[in-house]
Amino acid sequence: MKNIKKPLVLSFISLIIFCCTPYFISHDFEIQTADHKTIAILPFEMTYTGLIPKELTQEDLQIIEEAESKAFMMSYYNEILRSTKSGKKPIRVKVQNYKNTLQILEENGIKAVDSWNINVEKLADILQVDAVLRGYIEKNQLIPELESLGIEVGMHILNIMTKNALWPWIPYDLSKSKIVKTNYSIVDGKDGTTLWSIAYEVEADWRRPANEIIDEVNRRSTRKFPYRIK
Repeated sequence: MKNIKKPLVLSFISLIIFCCTPYFISHDFEIQTADHKTIAILPFEMTYTGLIPKELTQEDLQIIEEAESKAFMMSYYNEILRSTKSGKKPIRVKVQNYKNTLQILEENGIKAVDSWNINVEKLADILQVDAVLRGYIEKNQLIPELESLGIEVGMHILNIMTKNALWPWIPYDLSKSKIVKTNYSIVDGKDGTTLWSIAYEVEADWRRPANEIIDEVNRRSTRKFPYRIK
């Protein structure tokens, strides 16, 4: 009997968590997106609310923001592909490769952090896509080990971040687990209408590898990603 009840309890808890997640999808999403062929994932907007090591300059922080923005963008792209693995829940639109998106933005003189403040219609036109996905991440911990994802932040910054990975003036229990606030939305490239959005909070154990933290933060959103073939 215990083996039967346990999964039921877990399913009920999962249901409560999901129901409490702010979620929106346009009532006529299928009609509004009927002609959508390609969407792009934009560099994520990052907000850092924690303490800043005194050794880090404003320029250093901008480099970290740029790196983390790209890391979350890359992860989201890979998580979407993973959500359709083995033909399950296929999507009916092409998701532009994040490398192409970054290259096109760079060719137009737009850094990842610059894209946060440019309206969707302009970005969609530059990227030649029908809609874009915007991501917003608020956290109070800088993410070390981004170089393990192929994103360079420089040895100077890496040394500072590694030394301050667990802030000496913050209790250990508070350092290892932090709440990350997220918000994701798909916006129409023609008129800037929000077609879909999801927001939630998730705990992140900063002792784990950077790729695992980022993937875990993104994963719940990609599971609910629309454009699925029914």
